[in-house]
Amino acid sequence: MSLAQGIGVTRYALLSFYWLLVLFPIHPHAQAQTSAVTNTATASLEPYRMEVRYLSRKLGEIDLKGPPIITDGWKTNIAEAEWPFLACIYFGHACLNLAEAAPELRAELLPEVRWVLHALQQPRLSGFVKQHFSEPFPKGVSPSSSLPTIEKSSVFVHGHFLYLAIRYLNISGDPRFTPAIHQVANVLSRDFNASPQGMLKSYSDMWWLTDNFAAHAGLVHYDRTFGTKLSLAKEKFIREIKVHYLSPKTGLFATYVDADKQQILQGPRGISVTYGLHYLKEFAPEFASEQYPLMRKHFYRSLLGLGAMAEFAPGENGREDIDSGPVVFGLGPSASGFGIGAAALMQDWRTVDELLRSLSVIGLPTVEGKELRYVSMPMVGQAVILFGKTAALKR
Repeated sequence: MSLAQGIGVTRYALLSFYWLLVLFPIHPHAQAQTSAVTNTATASLEPYRMEVRYLSRKLGEIDLKGPPIITDGWKTNIAEAEWPFLACIYFGHACLNLAEAAPELRAELLPEVRWVLHALQQPRLSGFVKQHFSEPFPKGVSPSSSLPTIEKSSVFVHGHFLYLAIRYLNISGDPRFTPAIHQVANVLSRDFNASPQGMLKSYSDMWWLTDNFAAHAGLVHYDRTFGTKLSLAKEKFIREIKVHYLSPKTGLFATYVDADKQQILQGPRGISVTYGLHYLKEFAPEFASEQYPLMRKHFYRSLLGLGAMAEFAPGENGREDIDSGPVVFGLGPSASGFGIGAAALMQDWRTVDELLRSLSVIGLPTVEGKELRYVSMPMVGQAVILFGKTAALKR
């Protein structure tokens, strides 16, 4: 998974924004957004709808008939391959969060999610994993024929698709994506069960631990929806994490591992821990409740009511990369963006509010007609943060 230079802009800009965070109050429009999170009973949801309009328009500019992006999953074309996919995923979840909070807006929001679920199945958005595994969404010989079995699953693509599609089915009652849901759930369960550790590779030679979390969460929801038992592999997965992949320094789950040798190759990082916590609670709630306080202890920083996430734990010498974005004073913009959703899902409202206060300045929110965009971040960063803000509407 990658969110590149994501939610920040440049090192120089972030250094400047640091002093803005300390010296200036919340941007007036973003303050309205924070108020909407704090008191959903009376506050208007219009700021959220303005972000939905912006993201809908920008995502709609993607040429879904274009060819798949070729990436090695490490250094080549990460932004071009993964960012549009993740932007769609988190935009879809944000729309579903809003639809749950305001049922009167479902006629406006659910078509957005339908577009996302259709778009995700197109080679332009998900075909970047084909060279590593197989065709992610093979079609039948005719529109009326049943979908063929997927040759080899992509835990990253299929896990995110399944979790979003199951949420859409349960919220909307619309069965149109059910064949694809069955197709994906069965191949994920098959491949998880065949894995000694209940863990699958993100790319042909890479085990990114947290990329497995959305898939296990999706299978849990699938079982609840259809009365099946496809999520059993989650038990051995959690067991293996606790035995082999917890940092001895922090007690947090690792970022990058060698499952063949059962070794940690990269310890916990702000971006991976906050990203993983979006899904861990869904399939291992007790474990999530243990991990979240450790994350706050080792990664969360707060000053004068403003919050941010460190990219590396104290004493860890790491370098910024395409995942973290530019790290300034040890603080990671990507980790901070993902942290909003992690805190909201764990019902840590104080942390949510502190992170949002920081965002209100760093993000440079700008209103353009009936749209709201954040000048300092790309589309995928805004989608991730909108997911976090809308998850906080459940308080």
